[in-house]
Amino acid sequence: MKHLASRSDQEKRTPMSIATGLKPHLRETLPKHIDPDAFVRTIQTALQVQPELMQATPRSLMVACMKAATDGLILDGREAALVLRNAKIKNGKDESWEKQATYQPMVQGLMKLARNSGEIVSIVAQVVYEHDQFSYVLGDQERIDHIPAPLTQDRGKPIAVYAIVRLKSGEAIREVMRAGEIMNIAGQGSNAWQYDPAKGKNFAEWWRKTAIRRITKYIPRSSDAVGRFEQAAERIDEEFEFEADVPPEPAPPVKKRGGGAAALKDITPQQDHGRSSETPHNPDTGEIIDEPASREAGDPGPQLGDDI
Repeated sequence: MKHLASRSDQEKRTPMSIATGLKPHLRETLPKHIDPDAFVRTIQTALQVQPELMQATPRSLMVACMKAATDGLILDGREAALVLRNAKIKNGKDESWEKQATYQPMVQGLMKLARNSGEIVSIVAQVVYEHDQFSYVLGDQERIDHIPAPLTQDRGKPIAVYAIVRLKSGEAIREVMRAGEIMNIAGQGSNAWQYDPAKGKNFAEWWRKTAIRRITKYIPRSSDAVGRFEQAAERIDEEFEFEADVPPEPAPPVKKRGGGAAALKDITPQQDHGRSSETPHNPDTGEIIDEPASREAGDPGPQLGDDI
């Protein structure tokens, strides 16, 4: 009977019932300019477009939607997305896996928050490829010059990413990150493969988000709107375990006599290889795909502790 009741409860969970059930929690969280009913409809649509999200635990789905509401980003696959992940749950010595919904701000959403802050006039983030013409100057007269390779020429492999923010005061803030820096940061996350140009279909999205995340450190938090933008950018940190700056030293051998050596704490990030089936969206990022996915060279669209 218990099994039948559980199955019946599961069958009652529909995209509409889940989205409607979240509405009371979202009303007090959403910014005033976002209609709760409209936001709830985007959640319902996300669940319909990505039916695999129905496998997520109810709590993880609620937390993910609440984060999006707090940031003021719509879960439409463009501003932000819901993505299904396999998460390892530890209970003492026991380990298990469960499917969780996670919230991912997209580059478009971060740029919207930046423009709506009232303090940021413009923000750009671009990937640099080996056949592009690129130069940057540091010092008193900072400058970035970037001319992409001709459209008839392959742009080659990605070698760097940069972001530029122009403030209302007229000040320009620039950040350039080499490919090695990006991959070093990626290596500390649970989704390192998404940063790899050879494996991640949307690696450029992650490179650009990383550059935006780092540059937020230098933007004055002068208003709640600026704070909301920085908060959304900082969500990227949730994919990483920054304690692993250096490899841990191996545990000393256990002596036959005397107390045993302390167990070495496992801080190695776990990669999630569980990927959902193809639907009209990118299952890795949750991004809605308007056209058939075909990556051309240079086409794709982002945290080492304080270094992000």
